[in-house]
Amino acid sequence: MEWLAQIGEWVWYVVWGGILLTASLLVYVGLGGNFVVLGLALLHALVTGFDPISWQLLLILLALALAAEGIEFVLGTFYVAKKGASRYGIIGAFCGGLLGAVLGTPLVPIVGSIVGSFVGAFAGAILGEYYAQRRLEPSLRIGTHAFIGKLVAILVKHAFGLAMIVLILKATWPAIGENS
Repeated sequence: MEWLAQIGEWVWYVVWGGILLTASLLVYVGLGGNFVVLGLALLHALVTGFDPISWQLLLILLALALAAEGIEFVLGTFYVAKKGASRYGIIGAFCGGLLGAVLGTPLVPIVGSIVGSFVGAFAGAILGEYYAQRRLEPSLRIGTHAFIGKLVAILVKHAFGLAMIVLILKATWPAIGENS
């Protein structure tokens, strides 16, 4: 019957991995998916007496989550500046992304906030840049860069979340064949 217990342990491990992965996807809807992953790790640590997940690992996970937030901000905001946006284009991209996410959520929950944040960053950058230059072509180019910057920022943020999950799953890997 020991093999049945091991199967149960592996089933729980797969479910645990699925929960972590699902939580990490929250970054795409503008929510703190990496902090939810950190919270789940903390909850696991509290329930198990910090046995497989230690304080040291929790601090590493916190550092990764904070780094991901910082990198997302820098990439999402300053990428467009590096591509030649004016101050108005940068502010427009940032504010447009936030406004688009807020306005998109009631239209189509979850997907609306994702699409809204991208469309908002694009439109905000165009409006801000057009206000500064009064020319459409460079405004559209900056809007495209704002869209790309937002996409790259979210993908990098999710990559940090996946790294956090790998560390958590490595720490919680079920022991095979141990007799308790």
